[in-house]
Amino acid sequence: MRRQGPITLRHVAIAVLVMAVVNAQLTWWIIFVIRQSGRVLELERRLLIDACRFEVDSVSMAVEQAEAAVDAMTGRPDWESSGGWRADIGPKGEPGALLLPPFEGWARDDELAGVPGWHWDPGLQPRYEFPCSSHSGTCGLVTSTGWVDDVLAVSGEIEILDPTVVGDARPAIALPPPFGPRVVSPRADVWQALLAEHRRRVVMMVSEGAFFAVLLVVLVGMLWRTVRREVELERQHRNFLSAITHEIKSPIAAIRLSLETVAAGRADGAAAHRFVGNALADTDRLERLVSKVLEATRYGAGTAAIHLEPRRVSDVVVAAIASFKPRIAAAEATVRAEIEPEVWAWIDREALSIAVSNLLENALKYGGQPPEIDVELRRDDVQVVLEVRDNGAGIPDGDVPFVFDRFFRSGDEMTRTSQGTGLGLFLVQRIVTSHRGRVSVAATGAAGTCFRMTLPAIREGEDEA
Repeated sequence: MRRQGPITLRHVAIAVLVMAVVNAQLTWWIIFVIRQSGRVLELERRLLIDACRFEVDSVSMAVEQAEAAVDAMTGRPDWESSGGWRADIGPKGEPGALLLPPFEGWARDDELAGVPGWHWDPGLQPRYEFPCSSHSGTCGLVTSTGWVDDVLAVSGEIEILDPTVVGDARPAIALPPPFGPRVVSPRADVWQALLAEHRRRVVMMVSEGAFFAVLLVVLVGMLWRTVRREVELERQHRNFLSAITHEIKSPIAAIRLSLETVAAGRADGAAAHRFVGNALADTDRLERLVSKVLEATRYGAGTAAIHLEPRRVSDVVVAAIASFKPRIAAAEATVRAEIEPEVWAWIDREALSIAVSNLLENALKYGGQPPEIDVELRRDDVQVVLEVRDNGAGIPDGDVPFVFDRFFRSGDEMTRTSQGTGLGLFLVQRIVTSHRGRVSVAATGAAGTCFRMTLPAIREGEDEA
């Protein structure tokens, strides 16, 4: 598999461009869908209004047909040829005649308004009044009972009602006499359903747009974090390479110088012995460096190499301090230890020894002059607590969150004087986490730094929970 290179500005620019295009496309899509929803709403409203107009036109046509029937009847003295049905008695001496639909009889005198045209009083059938031919005044024809029901029968999506009920909320079209001032209007529930559906579509589109906008912001934030992490990792890699190069070249150069001096015969017996001892010390330094890298490879992945068993943590800490004494003596450091004797936990002895040694090495490396190290091990309720303090200058506040990162070291490798690879505290954190514990910077400042390690405690012989 081909290895990909680090993230560069070109990758960032491409990612930002893609996100900008996606955002523009998403914005256009939301606007387009909202506009389409508005067009759909307008079309549906027009359909309802057209349905109302159609009903009004149907009523107007029925009224016009009724008026045409009156004109046909009143325009001829003999209505028999019209095909209507006969009314044997006409009003006020009017001759009997065949009445055309939709009329079924003559209006009584007390029902007449005396004004030509359509009239519809409460409790009565609609009537049409016209001037009488035999005397002054008006005569009236009454429509059949079923005519009103047939004319005012409308589809299920519209209704006929009083205009005061409609108000301005819905469109309304007035009916012609005799059915005025009633109006035809879309049903309230149908009209509100249209508006609600439009609002639902708009809210859905806006919600989806907001979701994708938030998602884009999150993606941009993740990209920014990734870029920052990549830049920081690259810086740490450079620091690590600088550190490892220095750590390897220095002892190799010292070993070469010592061996060349002895091989050239420029040192007598005692001096030759001292040079060989220096070479061995530098060899130990190289061995520790290689061991540190191997430990990072072994324990850096997590719990794969950890084998827990119930043991005394006290023995591990005491043994780590004892193995560290030659380096303590060489640095003229002071170690004060307060170790409770019977502190048990589920541990991997080898891994925990490495973690404790790295904490001691870190305290020795960054302690004051001369270094002073305080080690305290105690059982605190249900936890094993190990604290390692030094008397150094402390950790800068900005570096505290990163001290357990791989390869991290404060400052720059080109100007830093202390030895190290940035793997020690990283190993401590991975090993302690594998033991289901925690390690943190308990305190730091001008008085020194305190690292605290906590592990789940058990009693002697207790099974793992």
